[in-house]
Amino acid sequence: MGALPAPGMVLPPLDKPRWTPAHIVRWMAAQQNWDRIHFDQAFCRDFARLEQPVVNGALKQHLIMQFLAQACPGSWPWRVDYQFRGPDSVGQKLQVRGTAGASHRVDGRTLLEVDVQIANLDRDETTTRGRAVLVLPDDDRCPVLDALGFEGAPGMALPHDAEEPGPGTLEQARAMLGQELERRESAYPLDLSRLRLFADAVMDPDPVHFDPAAPSPWGGVVAPPLFPLHGLEALPGSYPLGEDAMAQGREGVNEVGRDLAPRFGLSAAGGMNAGNRVQVHSLARPGERICVRSVLAGAHKRSGPRGGEMVFFESLNAYTEAGGRPLLTERQAVVVRLLAGA
Repeated sequence: MGALPAPGMVLPPLDKPRWTPAHIVRWMAAQQNWDRIHFDQAFCRDFARLEQPVVNGALKQHLIMQFLAQACPGSWPWRVDYQFRGPDSVGQKLQVRGTAGASHRVDGRTLLEVDVQIANLDRDETTTRGRAVLVLPDDDRCPVLDALGFEGAPGMALPHDAEEPGPGTLEQARAMLGQELERRESAYPLDLSRLRLFADAVMDPDPVHFDPAAPSPWGGVVAPPLFPLHGLEALPGSYPLGEDAMAQGREGVNEVGRDLAPRFGLSAAGGMNAGNRVQVHSLARPGERICVRSVLAGAHKRSGPRGGEMVFFESLNAYTEAGGRPLLTERQAVVVRLLAGA
């Protein structure tokens, strides 16, 4: 392993072209997400209380992963936490930045903390903040291939407990805290065509994620670390899109832990991705089916910064391949602004 970055060292930023409406539509096709807050101006204005369509939080999390891979080649993105502090409008220029933090030696592995942020260059504002823990390679010629069974030092791994009910708990969700919401298994195995489309949409040029002819330390193509979040494939017609004017589009997405508002009698029209905490165990491969189990980890009310009430949902979602090998575990946060009459 080469010399560790010194604490406070600024890492090379990751720049991408502006995320125009065409870029966003391509990403949504790759992600298989039809949420109207990302492309429908009238829906944003009339129902979602947004001035204009916003860049997908799910897309921004993949940019963070690309930044980490660029900054520390061969490392493993073991723990990555990030919070979306504000929306980025479609068409704005984003840049991922970061600085090296403390390093640790745990169970024979070298860990490096990295503070990350996404800057909106048009607004001169940081809209995403987070922290990652990377497992660094001991030999620059041999990248870290997985983190199966690795839990780090006490308190470093992703917590699996649900929040305790309290005065702010959403009443209709109180009995469900810590309970399983659902399980899903992909109806189709992962294929190269989907990975090629995905790489194009996130503008990730690393051929190990789509080209079977490219050299690979894994012995073949592997999916990007966060791909399982979007890797569930359903039979046609399984999740029809709604026709109501307030239908957000998420009802037609094969995912877990995100479209929770309707489950508890709230409108989904005011919902947005608030961030995530992720622990990555291994990478999915073509031919594998992705499975997930989702648990309600939190649901509480809070007053918004501009007035009005918001509900913060958190789900604990464990993704595996169909044979049981862990892929990643996440604590997904979603904020729902309570609309009039909700």
